[in-house]
Amino acid sequence: MASVVPLRGLVIFLCLLHLCVQGIQDVNTVCLAKMTQYFYDKVQPKTKEGADAQYALSIYLPPAYCVDSKTEIKNKFDNDDAAQVKALLNKGAKCVLCTEPKNVIASRPVLIDKKNTEHSEHVLLYPVGKSPMDKLLAKTREKDSCVVFYSYNSPCVKTCLQSADNILEGLRNWINKRKGKMNAFVFQEIWQKDIDEDLETEFKKIDAIVPLYRCMRNSQQEMKCRKCVDNNVVVSFCLPNRK
Repeated sequence: MASVVPLRGLVIFLCLLHLCVQGIQDVNTVCLAKMTQYFYDKVQPKTKEGADAQYALSIYLPPAYCVDSKTEIKNKFDNDDAAQVKALLNKGAKCVLCTEPKNVIASRPVLIDKKNTEHSEHVLLYPVGKSPMDKLLAKTREKDSCVVFYSYNSPCVKTCLQSADNILEGLRNWINKRKGKMNAFVFQEIWQKDIDEDLETEFKKIDAIVPLYRCMRNSQQEMKCRKCVDNNVVVSFCLPNRK
């Protein structure tokens, strides 16, 4: 019996080590680049003037789709599903598990009244406990999912991050339900009105809750992604290009 105790201790140690490794595993930026390019090509809604419109989308996928660069997101979110989501967004409607796999939620900003708009990220994350995000998370299985939250623009500082109606509690609700799992918050463009804001401080607020990434097209129109915070420093890739 004496040898059982050390063996049991070893088993517990290995289990804890496995959970730690799971908890710190980063999403592959090549996978994120492929996802973001697909969202841009297949889902991106337009304004009446034909410009790219702000929207947010969240999807859950098998973990391989977040770590194996050979995977193709269209196998879990195909062209027909993407077209369905895009059509809803272009009509001003939202998608709450609207596709057959029931693995996607998406929304554009929602007009509350003539002066106020609920931002797209907030639409998906609230009300906490009954949000579209909560419905999406209820569909995920603990051990075999990766959840990616994508916003075309970075969350605006004034409303999304600093106001009493900010999105941070919604992000915490998401991560509290998925501790130790693969999660990523991704944005593409810097919100134009935030160019002169202290984005380093604001982006750290998000990254302290969920890993923050930026994906954007380079001069060759290739989508590239980077993790935004490294050793508590926000990398220049995720900040405005001030000339």
